[in-house]
Amino acid sequence: MKNEHSGSYRHHHTGLTHHQRGTRPPHHGEHGLDKEKKVMPQPIGDKCNPLCPLFVCTRNAMFIASKPVKGRIIKIAQCRLTGGDCIGGECQYASCKVNSLLPDGRCAKALEKKHTRPSDEEFFKEMLKVEEYDVSEFR
Repeated sequence: MKNEHSGSYRHHHTGLTHHQRGTRPPHHGEHGLDKEKKVMPQPIGDKCNPLCPLFVCTRNAMFIASKPVKGRIIKIAQCRLTGGDCIGGECQYASCKVNSLLPDGRCAKALEKKHTRPSDEEFFKEMLKVEEYDVSEFR
C-alpha cells in the first residue's frame, strides 16, 4: 500500500522548509497562525482595568478568578500578595504593556479617546485671536 503523501520519509524530514521543497505548508485557518491580533485597552471609565489584556502585575501576583454574582459568573482579578481583589492601577506593582498607565491610576489611552481634536474653523479662530495681539502689550 502506497502512502497518500508522495515522496519518501527522507524527503519530508530533510530539514528543508516548505518553500525550499516546493510544497505548501499545512493550512492553519484563513489568516495563518502568525497573524497578530490587535489588542485594545479596556479601561473602566478613565481608570486602569486589571482585566485589560495590556495590564501587567510586575510581581506576577495577579490571577483571574470566576465569581458567581446574582446567578451569573463574572471574572475578577485577585491578588496573591494581599489575598483580596486587585486594586489595578493604584497598586505599586501595576504596569502597562504599552506604557499607558498614568501615576494616578488612569489610562492614557482612555483619556486620548475622550480628547477631541478641535475643528479647523475653531483652530483658525484661535489663530486670529493670537495674531490680533499687539506685541507692545507684552513688553
